[in-house]
Amino acid sequence: MAQTSDKLKAIIFDKDGTLFDYAQVWEDVLKDSIDSAFEAMGKRESREAKGAMLRLMGIDESGQCLPSGLVFTHRRARIFRRFLTYCIRWRVNAIKALRAYHRSVAHSEALLTAKLSTMDFSVQQHLFSTLKEHGYRIGIITSDNDSSTALFLSLMGLNEYIDFVASRDSHYKAKPHPQAFLEFCSRFDLKTHEVAMVGDTITDMLFAKRAKAGYRIGVLTGSNDSPTLVRHSDVVYTDISALIEDSRLFPTA
Repeated sequence: MAQTSDKLKAIIFDKDGTLFDYAQVWEDVLKDSIDSAFEAMGKRESREAKGAMLRLMGIDESGQCLPSGLVFTHRRARIFRRFLTYCIRWRVNAIKALRAYHRSVAHSEALLTAKLSTMDFSVQQHLFSTLKEHGYRIGIITSDNDSSTALFLSLMGLNEYIDFVASRDSHYKAKPHPQAFLEFCSRFDLKTHEVAMVGDTITDMLFAKRAKAGYRIGVLTGSNDSPTLVRHSDVVYTDISALIEDSRLFPTA
């Protein structure tokens, strides 16, 4: 649990599902990518298979995140097994599907830009500016790539507040391995218990636990896996707007 006697000096955020509602941003992008992938495979009319693919990734028909979604797990064996099962069930060529899907996601920045440009990120900007006013170092550690991460942080208006960014392209070991967390601490001469971690998945909380973070904060805007987050976090909030009232981050005395 949190070491309540220690002053927090820094905070690390995951990106997708933490800084914003995952489904709100990614639902349209995933649907478009799935449509493009199926069209490339000559299966344009496979509506049920497309819906099953969206659910497999982690979003249901109503736009709600599913904790079981592949985007919310770090277990590669489980990802491979469930994806292969999907391909067998829907008679989809696994190699062609992966290639087509990754090509379409890689070219999704125009759709993301249009989506993000319509959204209000004043809550995030206020939180980050307040953290900086209180002397916090701020890091972003995400499984997304450099290009997409830079796009998000720019369009969200957060770049000026961030001291450290690690993405999939940064050559650190993937979460939940604590390498990127420890590099953040080393760069700013921090002890790990002086750093809070905010994330939306069990992967984020295991990442924080293995790094011996001083405070683990779960939010429900990503995997929405409340029971698991409650077990592995010091506190769980509906979204990051609640952090501004957190007495560990902003002590009144």
